[in-house]
Amino acid sequence: MKKLVVFPNDPLLAYYKKGELKTRYFNPKNFFNEIHIISFTDNEVESEKAQIMAGRAKLKIYPVGKVLSIKNPFHFFKKYKQILEIIKNINPCAIRAYNPEINGFIATKCAKTLNIPIIISLHGDFNEMRNLPLHYGFVKLKELKNHLSFIIISKLTEKYCLQNANMVICVSKFLTKYAKKYGAKKIEVIYNRVYFEQFKKPFLNSNNKKFNILTVGRLEPQKNQQTLIRAMQNIDGELTILGNGRDKEVLKKLSIALGIENKIKFISSINNNKIQKFYWKADIFAIASLWEGFCIPVLEAMASSLPIVVNNKEPLPEVLGNTGIIVENNPKAFSKAFLKLQKNPKLRKELGEKAKKRAIKLNGEIMEKRELNVYKKLI
Repeated sequence: MKKLVVFPNDPLLAYYKKGELKTRYFNPKNFFNEIHIISFTDNEVESEKAQIMAGRAKLKIYPVGKVLSIKNPFHFFKKYKQILEIIKNINPCAIRAYNPEINGFIATKCAKTLNIPIIISLHGDFNEMRNLPLHYGFVKLKELKNHLSFIIISKLTEKYCLQNANMVICVSKFLTKYAKKYGAKKIEVIYNRVYFEQFKKPFLNSNNKKFNILTVGRLEPQKNQQTLIRAMQNIDGELTILGNGRDKEVLKKLSIALGIENKIKFISSINNNKIQKFYWKADIFAIASLWEGFCIPVLEAMASSLPIVVNNKEPLPEVLGNTGIIVENNPKAFSKAFLKLQKNPKLRKELGEKAKKRAIKLNGEIMEKRELNVYKKLI
């Protein structure tokens, strides 16, 4: 009986609400018989609604509540003992934590105490996540307390997690430098899973429609959609922004102020199993993020045979792999690339084909097998 304990990055309820429940996400190739989720919340989704993430394994969720309390410092030790007892009773083959923060710290501490293999996933460079929001002035006064807490806690936990992990899985080569800096001994690069068959583009009649540029991502300052909106001022076409977030009204007001609100189309987030239809209707895909750990939409666009324009901040060029156009992160540079692609259908097709070929090499099936092999080696 193979059992896995998982400390996810967010409560499964958050994934459920965003429509981001992905098949076998916690159970590559259905290797495990049971998946046990330790969730730092009191309010979790019913296990049946999140079952897809465990594949054929039995899924059980333990909502243990918040583990940190400013008012009561002993609360942490109480919660740690509770979680340790839960894991001891489960007796898993391995523990997986999806960040090196407090989740990863408790996961690693429990693993070391019980002599169980521990895997830490890295989905971002925590130095960038700590520093860049402050550098760009994205942290509002009311958010400063939470961001400072994140800085302090992550600084206290990341080195312990990465130094003691039996394996650190980085979702891009770009993140290996950060992992090594903080003491990771064994590192495996496994890209986030995007399944080519889902995004494989069927024949679509594109006559009599607006030239469409698509971007996908949370409407947050980090994603920098304002640069793409400004780039549309001299483009005869439409920018579709797919996603939700706190910047939605800010971005809408920007498009109105520029007098191009008729060129900007906002669509709320949709279920992951339907998102491919938006890629299929697009002519170009673009991302202008200020920092990323991987950026799944780029690979989804590649699998959809789209010509892609990204800025030159790693790991975006790494994921793209010389199959698209890389520009400086400013409206003028993006606009120039859009015009070039708009005027050259042959180039769009050529870049789309190159992107598709690379996407096939990075197919989710391949990444799933690589993840399975990590578990097999450790167990």
